[in-house]
Amino acid sequence: MSFFLLIAGMIRLSPHFSMLLLGLCSCWMHSDLSAEDLATPALTPVSFQADWFSNAQFAGFFWADVGGIYAEHGLDFSFSPFAYGTDFLGDVGSGKVAFGTAEAYILIDAVGKGADLVALGAVLVKSPAGYIYLKESGIEGAADLKGKRVGIHAYTDELFKFFVAAAGLPEGSVEPVKVQHEIETLLDGSVDLHQGYAIDEMLRLQSMTDQPVGTLLFEDLGMPMYSMVIYSSRKYVEAHPEIAKAFVAASAAGWERAMRAPEIAALIVNGPYASEEVDAAMVPVQAKALKPFVMKEGHRTLSMTKAKWAAMQKNYLETGMIKQAIDLDKFLEFATPDKP
Repeated sequence: MSFFLLIAGMIRLSPHFSMLLLGLCSCWMHSDLSAEDLATPALTPVSFQADWFSNAQFAGFFWADVGGIYAEHGLDFSFSPFAYGTDFLGDVGSGKVAFGTAEAYILIDAVGKGADLVALGAVLVKSPAGYIYLKESGIEGAADLKGKRVGIHAYTDELFKFFVAAAGLPEGSVEPVKVQHEIETLLDGSVDLHQGYAIDEMLRLQSMTDQPVGTLLFEDLGMPMYSMVIYSSRKYVEAHPEIAKAFVAASAAGWERAMRAPEIAALIVNGPYASEEVDAAMVPVQAKALKPFVMKEGHRTLSMTKAKWAAMQKNYLETGMIKQAIDLDKFLEFATPDKP
């Protein structure tokens, strides 16, 4: 997509174009692109399939596109938005799409069932998943789950039991309540905690009430997780290793810049990549909340470790989230290492 066409689209879509243009010009000035570079063709097309609607969770990819970072790495980026019914694993696995993002346990489960997929990096090095609550409830840690009603999603019964056991609480001392994504049930007293994301449902809940809200993160309850894992098919990466490296490097640069300027990143998400399924007013809030989950001091952006994957796989097996273990060395063969 042309840089100038994208800016023209933002003029129409964003009332705050001047701020966005200033940020994009700054991004331009800090890249190695010149007018001559932009006029040079021969960019390699790369396609990306999202596993959710286009909210701030994809801001780094969008920045890398709009800011010319993908082009700087010789790539012509195209984005396939999420829609219900999309077979994103199948599309990437078949080579129809080059790259995508998915939750870690979904990828391990797919590989265990025969899909030849490989993990390249993780956008969220600490998962924002957890149990959301109103702080006036007095909940501060896992032990405070005792006697509470916890709203859980379908198919997460074993995960819930894992957290109760990890907290040292007797079975039956915490009541699970099946919920969808109605975070407002915390306000009417239907549940005391509600499963969700600190960068999504928790922010929506906070917009509905003046009461402080919080999240007991699954990571802090004993379940380490990577989230929004970048992956591809083994066949594609083996055939195009330099393209895969360039895509991950450009994406990492996009995420670093987006986290340095979340206000501008939000304008990009709400501009050329706006989705009718996403509340535009929540995107700036979400963009600001992402940083502690994306950036980790002393570690490379998008990097992963085998040790954390091994701990995740062990817990996934114990909770029944996956049925069999996979060869992590093979799965992580092309992954971004934690240290340069």
